[in-house]
Amino acid sequence: MSHTARDLLDSLGAIWSPDLDAYAAGRIDASQIRCVLCQHAPCDCPPFGSPEYMALIDKRHHRR
Repeated sequence: MSHTARDLLDSLGAIWSPDLDAYAAGRIDASQIRCVLCQHAPCDCPPFGSPEYMALIDKRHHRR
């Protein structure tokens, strides 16, 4: 049975931007991809590793 990289990431609980397919197809540029955490384009996340950033990760993965 063959698995793609996406299959593996999905099995680990990856969450994908709803715009990823449009970007991969060349319909939008990178600045138009909504961030999977803050859901803004371009990304407007708090600094990486900050408590606010970690709270966004927990929220998106439905933890706590």
